[in-house]
Amino acid sequence: MINDILKTIKFPESLNKIKQINPKAIPLNLTARLKCFQCGLYKRGILCPPYVWKTYPQFETFKSTRKFINNYKSALIFIWKNDGSKSWKIIKSDLSHIQLKKKKGMQLKGTEAGQSREITRMMKKIQTTFKKKGYENAFSFIPGHCDLCAFKCPNRDNPPCKKNGLPSMESIGIDVYRLLEQLNIEYEYPVINELTNVTMLLT
Repeated sequence: MINDILKTIKFPESLNKIKQINPKAIPLNLTARLKCFQCGLYKRGILCPPYVWKTYPQFETFKSTRKFINNYKSALIFIWKNDGSKSWKIIKSDLSHIQLKKKKGMQLKGTEAGQSREITRMMKKIQTTFKKKGYENAFSFIPGHCDLCAFKCPNRDNPPCKKNGLPSMESIGIDVYRLLEQLNIEYEYPVINELTNVTMLLT
């Protein structure tokens, strides 16, 4: 059923693979959430720590987060990779104003910003598709802060989110690096040759 639904969705070429795992195998680690302290959006993004629980109370504690995740039967892990040469748009011509070519290090920052924004919208679409197909409680997680409302969150000073925004995996304490290692997915940190984004859908 899940694979049949995925086949109905068009993905950009930056999608590398999709892995299906047992939600109970998803690693939680306090350090993952503490890393958010170093981000400029800490205490600014309402779907980032420490405010994410005001929109999604199920993520207030590690215990409640673990319980929420474990209530699902399956977790789809989406691996997105880009060395700067791949389109993060489904319609490649939408990026005709950008020269898609291999980049290195800090040059990949532009790719990261554009790809993360598009992946966020893609995960929202995937979540909606699964809900329509009978997975009423499907829940998506995105890479980094939510920007479904473009560059300025209209509720930044007035949580909770009123636009059905999505949290990142790290914001609820998921150790993404450990998850990648469990799945034998290669990644670079710091990024030199290839950017790796990770998202998730609970079903």
